[in-house]
Amino acid sequence: MDKNKKRTGAQDAAKGIMIMIVILFHSYLMTFSTHSDALSTFNIVMCIFPFLLSSFFFYTGYNYVPNQRSFKENVARRAKQLLIPLVFCIIISTVTLSAMELLFDHSNPSATFKAIGNSILYGLMSEPLSLMIGFPKSGGTVFSIVLGLGLLWFLYCLFICSVFFYLLVGFTNKKLSNLISVDILLLTIGFCLGEFVGVYLPYTVQCYPVVLAIMLTAAYLRQVRFLNKRIRSKKESILHCINVVIAEGLIIGICLACHYHFGAIFTGSIPGGIFDYSLRGFDAIIAFVFSIIGTYFIHTLCRLIKHIPFVGSALQWVGNHSSIFYLFHPIFLALGEMIFFKKEIKWGAWQAIIYLVFTVAMLTIVGLIIDYIYKRKQINSKLVEEIENNKDKEDNE
Repeated sequence: MDKNKKRTGAQDAAKGIMIMIVILFHSYLMTFSTHSDALSTFNIVMCIFPFLLSSFFFYTGYNYVPNQRSFKENVARRAKQLLIPLVFCIIISTVTLSAMELLFDHSNPSATFKAIGNSILYGLMSEPLSLMIGFPKSGGTVFSIVLGLGLLWFLYCLFICSVFFYLLVGFTNKKLSNLISVDILLLTIGFCLGEFVGVYLPYTVQCYPVVLAIMLTAAYLRQVRFLNKRIRSKKESILHCINVVIAEGLIIGICLACHYHFGAIFTGSIPGGIFDYSLRGFDAIIAFVFSIIGTYFIHTLCRLIKHIPFVGSALQWVGNHSSIFYLFHPIFLALGEMIFFKKEIKWGAWQAIIYLVFTVAMLTIVGLIIDYIYKRKQINSKLVEEIENNKDKEDNE
């Protein structure tokens, strides 16, 4: 494997699976009246895939290849990749969701505009900060705007952590002892934030130390080909399968041992079941462990299932468009909620499945349209070109 290569088909398939589960989880949040009801219904899936967002951060670090760019150039490039989509998505989300809300609720325009304005500010300030200062929370369907803006924490968290990542990655990649020292420091900070400050801080500040530790560790593990060890024989193939089973067994074992009493399942400190304040300091450590074991599990698994006809190619396509699915799925979830909720149609847990199918169908159409525009107009996007050119050929093929 060429160490200058980045993404693989297995990585795209893994991202496809993970983004689908993320959308399914948010569909459940839209369906049930409280988060605890949604989480209790979703516990089985959470027990199998508690590493979803942690693995996205892991892949970001793992895809890092040392280059000749300066720190300033790397940060500027990262800003273009993350902050421009962030601003664009904020504008599209607020305009689209506000227009839909006015369309569905135009009996009292002044009250609706006020609710929309409150929801936008509430979301932009982040829910923890809004709660701290007592900012009014709008109810009803308009609160879907908050969901859309709140999910964007992933982008600004990734950008802020990327700045520190570029500062430290050269140091941590030199020696394992350097990486261990930095990881211990970061996880200690994460532990202290959770234990003595809180796990529900404005703009998910509590996540930054563990996210940085995950990214730096992944960048180091790339040097030893952690995810892409060459499979040379049938015996090694069987060994990989055994390792996948063991890795998933460890993940489920940790979940069951803790009775879901921690918030590390989503790295955004959303409690994975019943939140236990005695464990909150361990959120960072659990998320860090899950990022390594979980990414190994799903990546190695996808090295096999990506060869399944249609299923493998479909998952890779979704994974290749995971940024589109993540950024815009709140809009279609909100549209689905407005259509079904306004008409007071209730299917219980099945309503979440309907939201999922509707949202994925709409996002697929958006992705195909974007692909068509790129192909039709032959737009040379440096980012798209880089992704395509940096795909690895799998070693086990």
